[in-house]
Amino acid sequence: MTFGDFFRQAMGDGAAEPYPFQERFAVGERLPELVCIPTGAGKTATAILGWLWRRRHISGTPRRLVYCLPMRVLVEQTFRQAKTWVRNLGLDIPVYLLLGGSEIEPWFLYPEREAILIGTQDMLLSRALNRGYAASRFHWPVDFAWLNNDCLWILDEPHLMGTGVTTSAQLAGLRQALGTFGECPSVWMSATLEKKWLDTYDFRSQMGQLQELRLEQADHQMPALRKRLTAEKKLQAAPLAITKEADRDEIRKLAELVSSKHVPGTQTLVIVNTVRRAQALFQALAGMKNVPPNRLLLHSRFRPPERRHLQEQLQAAGRDRILVATQVVEAGVDLSARTLLTELAPWSSLVQRFGRCNRTGEDGPGQVYWIAVAEDRAAPYTPEELEFAREQLRKLEEGDISPLALEEFQRAQQIVLSLPSGQVLRRRDLLELFDTAADLSGNDVDISRFVRGDDPDIDVQVFWRDLGDQEPAPEEPAPQPEELCSVPAGEVREFLKNRVGYVWDHLEERWRKIRREEVRPGLVILLPAKAGGYDWDTQTGSGRGWDVKAEAPVPSIPVPDAEREPEEATGSDPDSIGQTRPWTIAQHTEHVCRELQEILHALGPLLDTGPQAGDWRQHLLQAACWHDVGKAHAVFQKSLRRANPGLSRHEYWAKSGSSCSLRHDRRHFRHELASALAALQNGLPFPTAYLIAAHHGRVRLSLRALPGEETPEDPDRLYALGIWDGDELPAVSLGNGAVCPATRLDLTPMLLGAAQSWTERAVQLRDQLGPFRLAYLEALLRSADGRASRREKTENGYA
Repeated sequence: MTFGDFFRQAMGDGAAEPYPFQERFAVGERLPELVCIPTGAGKTATAILGWLWRRRHISGTPRRLVYCLPMRVLVEQTFRQAKTWVRNLGLDIPVYLLLGGSEIEPWFLYPEREAILIGTQDMLLSRALNRGYAASRFHWPVDFAWLNNDCLWILDEPHLMGTGVTTSAQLAGLRQALGTFGECPSVWMSATLEKKWLDTYDFRSQMGQLQELRLEQADHQMPALRKRLTAEKKLQAAPLAITKEADRDEIRKLAELVSSKHVPGTQTLVIVNTVRRAQALFQALAGMKNVPPNRLLLHSRFRPPERRHLQEQLQAAGRDRILVATQVVEAGVDLSARTLLTELAPWSSLVQRFGRCNRTGEDGPGQVYWIAVAEDRAAPYTPEELEFAREQLRKLEEGDISPLALEEFQRAQQIVLSLPSGQVLRRRDLLELFDTAADLSGNDVDISRFVRGDDPDIDVQVFWRDLGDQEPAPEEPAPQPEELCSVPAGEVREFLKNRVGYVWDHLEERWRKIRREEVRPGLVILLPAKAGGYDWDTQTGSGRGWDVKAEAPVPSIPVPDAEREPEEATGSDPDSIGQTRPWTIAQHTEHVCRELQEILHALGPLLDTGPQAGDWRQHLLQAACWHDVGKAHAVFQKSLRRANPGLSRHEYWAKSGSSCSLRHDRRHFRHELASALAALQNGLPFPTAYLIAAHHGRVRLSLRALPGEETPEDPDRLYALGIWDGDELPAVSLGNGAVCPATRLDLTPMLLGAAQSWTERAVQLRDQLGPFRLAYLEALLRSADGRASRREKTENGYA
């Protein structure tokens, strides 16, 4: 099969030939790092189908594709396209949409399989920095591992990513410098892409080797592509300026302008720079003369179900309509309008917006009107960005703004775009982020400066539950991705002036009220449904979405019983409950070893790089064998028997066979710390002990006591995470003939400066192997353990 055959099969019946640049991307000897292609030319298909082809025909192609978009809204379109293409090709490759919340589909359990991961820069870059937004803190190291090893990063429309572009370049440079398992290249794609954006300290050494993919003569000769590149559209200044945020009279005049410019029977797109203006304009258009009843509001402040409903309307037949949108339509949405009205925006954004007018060349002649914005209303942009764009628009007044004309104009004017300056991720920042332990107050490093810079609208995630007049119970189910709504942190602070919200405290093991000053990017906040804050009419299927002023109770999204898992706390162990039958430590250990061997066999030679390359399979297999030794501890066995009184006292159990939650007599008890200490004291090497300790994401670089722990009577006796110095583990079978002898646990490794200091040895291991490789090895063991636990919960998992 040729790439042309492959492409046509993926695209479906009646598909045309791939453009030459798409084939060059797929079959070239090496991937281009920069894809500088005009908007509307098919970059999404280029990247996804190109990776699929290369994965089958070019050795060394990473097994995961990470597709990163600048905004959350409408990433579902890329997700839907990818699933369609994979299905048309008859491939068994899962496509996942990473939205935060409790992961319904366990994509992270199968590192040996191919997968496509799609998400925003907030979700993906935060996970790649070991601080995943809207994700369990105990899952951060797994995401960090999978997104920094054996994967291809596609960064689509980086001109909208701000500081995220610099961070993506630094990560690419640091992966090269610090080492990964498997290749982990990055590709940046945009019609307005400047190579200098990637010139960061740790990526600079690769700048001279970067390859660019641009249109060539053969591309311009393709009739279908040329039709898009030369699609007729004219530019004109609108007789209106935005001087206020959402003034009623000004919005009414804007609505009248939109009404007067709409051509009946066609599609009109209006793009404004803020959600509040979009909401106000959408309401003002209701009932106006020359405004069709078919109107649509698109912005980033909707929950997934409502957003999908809007997307279905967007894709539905019927051309006589008006679409009101924010910047969200600049990337990741295939939309063509006869008439476009847009507020003044940075030049790179305007180029993307123009691409939504007569996009296909079949909706013309296209007409674009630009609306001036007063300097004091420049946000979320800077006055300087808008002034530069205004100068260029004046030069283009009444002129041709087709993609080809704009490309020629930029070349003639020697336009070189810059990104807003922001903090640059340094090597030491990345190494510090490797440690996922919060400080003793439960606080974490704020990475927002690396994800979106100083953007005041950077998001938190909120969700609503019907709580009545009660506070949420500790057992309140964790949020599902379907429930989460991205909202600006500043607006949440405003919302909480006279209303209440709750955040999960993993140390206190409960939902507690959040103070306004605590709101920071990446948090997930539970709001009572009766508090309002969201406008949506389930009967009409329309609404404004997130709105601080909305007071009506919010219709909550039901959580299926099968997914009603509570949030994880430091001392919780959800995989030890819920099985259809109990399992002994020996039985479960054999299952984990079997799963790990399957993973390692499928990965082939992937681990055969880096320091101690030949040893890591043995370290992993030893760690799997010893990972649950600590469950033989009296505290854990008592908890299991409390959950299931029918358990035999003649066995040491790993799984209760009951759905009752485990409540340990010692708060924050962690069996994996006991396992790791036992392994060390029985002569296993430190790398093996580290992997054992890290297999639940709670014990990694440091060993220390946490607030609220039960303390020994002897004040000099060491204790940490429910383990006391001198605790005894009985002899226990590990399956397959292996036995851990009775062991008295020694906690002296928790002392800093000690000869065998855990922290010093763990940091040395991190620096020797590199943070990406070490996290990958941690995650391999976690995947094997998670897979075994999941199968043990099914009727015939291990018959």
